Parts: sequence; C-alpha cells; structure tokens
Amino acid sequence: MCSIAGINGVNVKDRLLCMLDVLSHRGPDGKGVYSGTRIAYNSQVDDINDSDFMIGHNLLSIVGTNELQPIVASNLVLVSNAELYNYKNLIDEFNLTNLKTNSDCEIILKVIEHFYDDDLKDAVLRAIPFFDGDYAFCITDGADYIVIRDCVGVKPVYYAYDDNTFAFASEQKALKEIGMTSIYNLKPTCMIYNDDIVEVRSQWKHAEPYTDYDYAKESLKEAIIEAVLKRVDDLDDVALLFSGGVDSTLIATILKQYDVDTTLYTIGTENSQDLKVARKTASNIDLPIVTRIIDKDVVLDEFCPTIDTIEDKNLMKIGVGMTIKLTSQLAHENNHKVILSGQGADELFAGYNRYKKKYSQQDELIKELEHDLNNIYDVNLERDDKATMSNSVELRVPFLDKKVINTALHMPVKYLLDSAEDNMRKHILRDAAYEIGVPEQIAYRPKKAAQYGTGIDKIIRKKIIKKEPYKSIIK
Repeated sequence: MCSIAGINGVNVKDRLLCMLDVLSHRGPDGKGVYSGTRIAYNSQVDDINDSDFMIGHNLLSIVGTNELQPIVASNLVLVSNAELYNYKNLIDEFNLTNLKTNSDCEIILKVIEHFYDDDLKDAVLRAIPFFDGDYAFCITDGADYIVIRDCVGVKPVYYAYDDNTFAFASEQKALKEIGMTSIYNLKPTCMIYNDDIVEVRSQWKHAEPYTDYDYAKESLKEAIIEAVLKRVDDLDDVALLFSGGVDSTLIATILKQYDVDTTLYTIGTENSQDLKVARKTASNIDLPIVTRIIDKDVVLDEFCPTIDTIEDKNLMKIGVGMTIKLTSQLAHENNHKVILSGQGADELFAGYNRYKKKYSQQDELIKELEHDLNNIYDVNLERDDKATMSNSVELRVPFLDKKVINTALHMPVKYLLDSAEDNMRKHILRDAAYEIGVPEQIAYRPKKAAQYGTGIDKIIRKKIIKKEPYKSIIK
C-alpha cells in the first residue's frame, strides 16, 4: 500500500509536494512525481518543473523491486495504491513481456495499455473487470486523466475542488493542508474523469438465493480459503488483527493449515474479553500472539491522535480506529508490513445485532445488508486503512474478496439468521468455519464489537468524553 495524490490547476507543484509530505507515513520507501512530460524520483522531485497538472506517489515497498512510481508505458503514466492478487495470471493472459519492474502495479498499467487506442476512458473501463484486488490509481495519457478505486472501496480516494483547482489524495488531511475545504470520498461506483465525477459501476445487489445449504457452504469455504491465500502469496510472514472471534480465528486457522508464518496481535484492558479469549484461542490453534494491555492513560494519550488519524469524530469510529491503530503499531514494531483482518464478515453474513430486528421483514433486511455492503467504504474501510497506514502497515481484508462477496450475495436470510431472537447470527459462516477447523467453542461463540471487546469504548464513554475539552469534540 502506498499513497497517491494529484492536482489540476495553475502552477501546482508546491501544493502537490505538500500533499506528498503529509502522506509520507503511507509510503516511507520512496516518492515520485509526474509533471508535463517529465518524471522525477526521490531527491530529484524538488527540482522538477512546475505545471498545471501533476500527480505523485509515496511508496511502501512490500513485493518486488524497482517499484518507484509513476510508471510509464507508451504515453501512459500511472500512480497506484494497489494490491493486484491475480497479476501473475494477467501476465500470462495478456502475454505481457518486457516488464520493467516486479510490481503488480505495472500490470495494471500494461493491461490498460493493451486496450488503449487513443481513448483513455474506454481503455480503463475495458481493463478494470480483469483486476482482482484492492486498488486506487490515477492514469493519464497527457490529454485526459482518470482516478478510480476498487469495486468495494478498500483503498481510499478523496477529492476536493474550488473555482480554480481540482485535487485528489489518499487521505483528507493532504487536501486540507493545501487549503481545500469541501472534501468528498470517491464512491467505488464512480471515477474521476478530467475533474468530473462519472458513474461507471452498479452497486452490489443480492442474487438468486441458493436452495442447497451444503452447496452454499462448500462454495463459501472454497471462496474464503482462496481469498485468504491469495492475500499472503509472495509474503514471508503476515500479521493478523486478532480478537479470538469466529472471523479472525477462521483466517488464522487457514493460515496455520497452509503453513503461513503468522503472528496474531491483540490489545485490550487487563481483564477485557478480547485479551482473555484471544490468548486462549491462540494457544488452542498453536499460533504466536503478541498482546498489549492498555489503560485509561493510554486511551487518553491516543484519543486526539486517533481522531487526527482516522479523520473522524464519530465516537464508535474512534473506539474501533484506536483498537486498529494500536494493534497495527505492535505489528509495525515487529517489522510487519501487511496485516489481515476479518472486516466485512458482519455486513455479508448478518453479524450485527440490529439485523435481528428486520427478520420478519426479510426484503427490508436484504436491503439493509446491501446498503451496508455498498457503504462499507465510508463507514469502516477508510477508517481502518488510515489506522493501519499511520503505522506504515497495509491492511488486507479477505472477506471482501469479490468471490466471497458474490457467494455471500446468494445466501437467503435463513442461512444467516434463525429467528428474530437469534443471538448467534452468521450461521453459515460459523458452520463453514467449524468444518474448516475453527474450534467449536469459538465457531459458535457470540462476539462483541472491537471497541467493546477491548474495553476501549467503556474508558472513552466513562472516563474521557464527560470531561472538557473532550466532550465538545465528539459528534
């Protein structure tokens, strides 16, 4: 994961370089800039010519060498924040040769180049169905430019404009730093095309429901295992945000079974549920776990920095964001660059308690599930991305793999919930997890949300926000 930024205006160099500096935590391994027909990297960036349209990139190197961006092919120039999980298949499918790097981002560029015939928009729209991964990128042919993100919104893009300038970046703070005030997140259904927002995808919708439970369960098991393994391909080791609940334990179990060098990471107050359960579960599945006990002082110290990191004052988001921020910090201290999480399972398989209320109105429940999936980028993913990337650690989310999502969208309500009083929920996912190898007591244990399980939310609500100056900060 990296950061991207761009700006279209008049003499924009100073503002672009300012944005890249603000985003340097997302990519400490190098930077590059495109201006006019010139490209500069690292120490040469400050000397590049000014122009009216510039794009830039900060590099977090995870896989490959010589990965500095922008990347060039023919007259196309790309900056990308991406993990393309099927890039090896695309090399064969498109017979891609003479590659200049080992970076999966170059494959994005080369596939678009394959379809390019002096129409950048057409080339991008024809290429993106082939991309299996999480991405946000900007590409230009010198005449037009496009910015687009993956179909779920795992990778963030924000944009802002005024009378004279249009700019985009991986985080809001970069846009704020250059004086932009009206800032929006780019919907995964849309692209930026020459400063305009253009709708290019449909929202996720439920499909014809499965009628055979065993078939649905086997399809789900296959999709989840594949999703986990593709996200750790080429990695020597991986970290996992671990609560001891069914979602994270399922990922951990798959990693263990396929001999992936995995370390679990958990934080919580001294007697918190997550710490107790995570330690016990880690012992049961025989994986190493790193924990940190937090208290009121830690939560108080991290309160305002977390708000700055996640760029949101919503109380629930602060609790979750702090959990992820502190946990990924532990992973960073152990030199991990990638961390996995179970994000998305609740939206796909009706894990939240509020879903029970619409059990008797199943059409309405399906609509709510669709709404939550289509808005997960705004509610959860952008927060989680910023929390991990504040520690230069990339977040990967197997449950939001396209194949897992498409499988989940075939599930009828009865595979997810038993009744309006169902406190377990996510039944088909729990059954799949148990059959894959998750211990029975974990597979069928109800789970509290992250901010509650760690004890952070309790400290924030009872010890912090009732006092000045904090109570005036919260939404």
